[in-house]
Amino acid sequence: MRCARLILIGCWLAPVASAQQELSTRQRVTPIVEVVREVGPTVVNLYANIEYLRQGFWNSSRAQTGSLGSGVIIHPSGIVVTNAHVITGNIDTIRGVDISVTYRPDWSGANVNQEMQTFEATLLGFNPENDLALLKIDAEREFPAAQIGTSSDLMVGETVVAVGNPFGREGSVTHGIISATHRVLAGPSGEEFDDLIQTDVPLNAGNSGGPLFNILGDLIGVNQAIGADRRLGRAEGQGLAIPVDRVRKLLENGCQPFALGLYLGLGLEDRSVGGVVVDRVDDDSPAQRAGLQVGDRILGVGTYEVDDRLTFNLAAASFSASSLPASDSTSRISIPVTTLRDGAQGSHTIRGAFVEEVVSELLGARLEVHERGLRVRRVYARGAAAGLGLETDDILFELGDQRVETFQDAFQALRNRESDLIPVSIYRYERRGGRRPAEYEGELRIRDDVQSRADFE
Repeated sequence: MRCARLILIGCWLAPVASAQQELSTRQRVTPIVEVVREVGPTVVNLYANIEYLRQGFWNSSRAQTGSLGSGVIIHPSGIVVTNAHVITGNIDTIRGVDISVTYRPDWSGANVNQEMQTFEATLLGFNPENDLALLKIDAEREFPAAQIGTSSDLMVGETVVAVGNPFGREGSVTHGIISATHRVLAGPSGEEFDDLIQTDVPLNAGNSGGPLFNILGDLIGVNQAIGADRRLGRAEGQGLAIPVDRVRKLLENGCQPFALGLYLGLGLEDRSVGGVVVDRVDDDSPAQRAGLQVGDRILGVGTYEVDDRLTFNLAAASFSASSLPASDSTSRISIPVTTLRDGAQGSHTIRGAFVEEVVSELLGARLEVHERGLRVRRVYARGAAAGLGLETDDILFELGDQRVETFQDAFQALRNRESDLIPVSIYRYERRGGRRPAEYEGELRIRDDVQSRADFE
């Protein structure tokens, strides 16, 4: 009988202990724990293998180095925003980069030690002026995306949370408060980044590019640097982040500052009722050829709903990632859109090419970005470049009256020209390995038949 009582008592105590443990666990779930569980799956750890040109006294050679950092997914297709310096390593002579990301899909308490998943990633573009870059995870699946908040109503003293990859310790969480806003940071090359968020969140090397969340789980910034002074040294408890409203503004402007090189030929206006309305269609543009008209309301891109210009541009960028041009190929891209016109839904396919391809076709030369302008890698027979006598390794630095540093600059100059002749200025190294190039001027003749093909027929 005594034995039976002990067994019964043991059976009764087991559920009591289990209930007490569950109660204790719930009591330990703070608002920060809830935020981490929600936003953790949107954070990635970045590893970049950078190939660059090492400058010697007489010549240069290719070399490699590595960089690590963090990023945050901002679109279900796997588009990630991070710092440009994570991808470039603050190297001016970068020639190529291979990027991999690790990612933990489940941040619930039972899976904190879950094994990371690894993917390759494609660089969509970067904007060094704001130290921002866009990547696309190379995976045919959807990812959880962070809720993009606003940095216009930040409160000094409010709680913030950072998740990142400090010193390669993946998925590290730290928290603190907003210490100040509108701070200025001097970059390594003398540039200045202004209007930054200052926090006392502990940050280390590898946190760069990672997200800064508020206590509601909204993305409010991208961690950029640790405060420092050239005379006094590194600061303690001074983390600096790029406000998310700056990221939003760049992305709303067609992602052009990121040099994605995707031209669709339409303007968009946000509407409070949802979706975006076409307010401009360029002549002979991909949008016009697809049948889009001013006043059309765009409801979706592919399988993604469109709420505003931001979501439209990110969805369009996700299609461009799978069609990025190879070194010597012409890439075409098809973007399916769903529209609403006069109460009826319609489907259109915007078919175009990358700005890089359009510029190369118009000029009759394969080009690449160089620190002085656009360098000629190959001259096509019977093209505009061949007609003027351009040669491999010539550097184009001016078209018309516009300075050329990127393909976007060249594209804009070519679209704004008033005739089939456009003035051009180039640098040419007369002696291989020479230090000082000579400057030449001339006029490129853009043939009408090439123009029609470059208008995305």
